[in-house]
Amino acid sequence: MAKDTQRDISGAYEHLMSLSEGMVAPSSDQGKSNQVQLEELIESLIDSGVDDPIKQACWHPNSLDAGRVVRQATDNIFNLVQKESLFQLDLFVIPIILVVGSQKNIRLSTVMRDVGVLQDLFEDLGVLGHCKNFGLANSLTDHDVLNGYPLKSWKEAGRYHSSKKPMTLDFSECPVEVRAGSEAAQLRFLCGVSLSPSSAPSIFESAGNIGRWGIKFAEALSQQISTEDCSILAIPRPPMPLIKSLEEGYWSVREVGFQLFASNAINHARLKFGEADISIDSSAGGKVLVRLSSLFDDSFDRTFDFPVAPYESHEQVLSIMDHFFRDIGVQRYQLKSADNSEIYVNCEG
Repeated sequence: MAKDTQRDISGAYEHLMSLSEGMVAPSSDQGKSNQVQLEELIESLIDSGVDDPIKQACWHPNSLDAGRVVRQATDNIFNLVQKESLFQLDLFVIPIILVVGSQKNIRLSTVMRDVGVLQDLFEDLGVLGHCKNFGLANSLTDHDVLNGYPLKSWKEAGRYHSSKKPMTLDFSECPVEVRAGSEAAQLRFLCGVSLSPSSAPSIFESAGNIGRWGIKFAEALSQQISTEDCSILAIPRPPMPLIKSLEEGYWSVREVGFQLFASNAINHARLKFGEADISIDSSAGGKVLVRLSSLFDDSFDRTFDFPVAPYESHEQVLSIMDHFFRDIGVQRYQLKSADNSEIYVNCEG
């Protein structure tokens, strides 16, 4: 029985990949047909409670483009416009990077003291647009919990019924562990639900400009979970559909973690002896390794591993590192490529 189940999952995965790869193939003339079939297959799997093939196709695709197509198609299922209804119910997720520091070991609760403060803030800042009803979960959740949430339950919660009270999105607490003397970037998510007229912009559109609300929201959120024992900097992203939020959130926490590491190490070097020697190694599978050292100080040797997910490319990671180093005035760095060749990259050109 277990072998049969595994065979079914594998078969569904291969079917998802085949349809999505057909949509991105340069010579394919079946893109529209494949898209319909792909979304029908995804919805059928969701309705049957079979999540594994979908998640495998999203996060472990045969090709990067095919994975992107499956992720977008899955979110399309969740955010399908209900044309027969006067109202549209949208489930959304706000990825939040928490940069937390403390002088002692603490376990920071992510349960909001009064989530109504955040809801009122959204309303006061005009973020909700034409939204008629709006709610937020009372605690932040983490990547593993959100990624493990049953897709069928998420889909059903996002369907509006005039006779049915909208589902409340409450998750078990996912506290943040902070080590003494450290400052680290942690990923959490705030889930919510909005109800708006079907003809009006969705929460994804009305709250898409984070410049209107991001700073005040970050301050209010920090106050909701802060303690005297730690410092918190909250960095929110705009509301997103489920799958996109998982992708963007995981990318953002690694990007912020890299920036935090690199800026601290480079500032330390500049204050103590000058510019650090920087090397980037992208030859290892599944990660990009950054090392900062100096000929003037043998004790200065800092490293950072940037994991590269199976649905990402090393080039994406190298691009954000290059932009960051240029922005903070790094003159050059050494780059070891996947083929083990080494070059010096001039950042001043």
